[in-house]
Amino acid sequence: MIETMTFQHKAESPKQRISVFLFIIAAISFYCVFEIVRDEMMVGKTAQDLLFAEPRSRELTTTKHAFPRDFSNISSYEDLIHAADFNTPVPHDLNLVFMGDSLTRYQYLDLAFYLSRNGTWFNEVSDDPHIEARYELSWNSFYAYTDEILRPYEQLCDCARKDNVHQTRENRYFYDEMHNNRLVYLQKLGKISFRTSWNISHINKHGPQFLVNNPDNFKVAQIMNWTDSVEKFVCNLIPKPTHFIFNSGWWFDNDFNRLAAQEEIVRALRECNIISVYKTTTISKSRNRIEQSRERMCQMADICLNVSWTRFVPQEFYLDEVHFAPPIYSLLNIHLLSMLTSEEGGLQIATES
Repeated sequence: MIETMTFQHKAESPKQRISVFLFIIAAISFYCVFEIVRDEMMVGKTAQDLLFAEPRSRELTTTKHAFPRDFSNISSYEDLIHAADFNTPVPHDLNLVFMGDSLTRYQYLDLAFYLSRNGTWFNEVSDDPHIEARYELSWNSFYAYTDEILRPYEQLCDCARKDNVHQTRENRYFYDEMHNNRLVYLQKLGKISFRTSWNISHINKHGPQFLVNNPDNFKVAQIMNWTDSVEKFVCNLIPKPTHFIFNSGWWFDNDFNRLAAQEEIVRALRECNIISVYKTTTISKSRNRIEQSRERMCQMADICLNVSWTRFVPQEFYLDEVHFAPPIYSLLNIHLLSMLTSEEGGLQIATES
């Protein structure tokens, strides 16, 4: 019901007008003092402080609007942090495959952690698994550690590593039955072949919860290049993935140096009706960029995830020349989910009502 009220105007006395004027002056003065104090409090704050010093609003943002599409107004890391929104709803019905080197692995782990923790991104260095991997643990201990923090959603990874990288494998399968979210990470290091001990028919028949791993067993069932990996492995996963997110990485001896190889990958994905998402290579600590010849893939793939904004990442957020500390991988994933749920991405992500 809308109520209508009628007011009878009465002439104001000079005393009333003076009171109103003083009230307005007081309100303006209070606001100015508040702004000055707030600016003083922000002096000396690092980018990390700006993000985590105080709780962010828990009002959920529509995923497709959680990351800026126009970077014309972004000129610093602080601008980027304030433009991005970490309070996105937890998605349902994801079915994504990631393929690449360690740059892609750590993005996969960050997204898997977010999904397994009901929408909590990495926000403390001590929680970040890639720091553990590179600076504290052996590789086999790292595999066990990441298995542990992602259980029961990632039971065991198909992982084994020793000095000879040509015999290295690391493949992961994340499955959350309640939210129907599936993530797969497949390791591909430069021109080194994709290796796995998984049998695709076994995965499809029994499900990821029955996958097993022996990190001391370097025998593999399949060894494939990029195109074969797509045609013989990715395209045969059931249910079929909706999107294939891939990147050439920082390996200079790389299949992506050949234009024909780039064309073959995109063709193979289109033939099995999987959307290709090429992620450009993140900017290094010394501000180096990958060769432009590899980044031509952005013109061929169905979606180009252009992460050139990583040029704004401060030095303090690099663990080494090319790997990041939190929350950079989370920003990459917010960018990814925002892109996938746009009209261009074509992904309809269900969320909690």
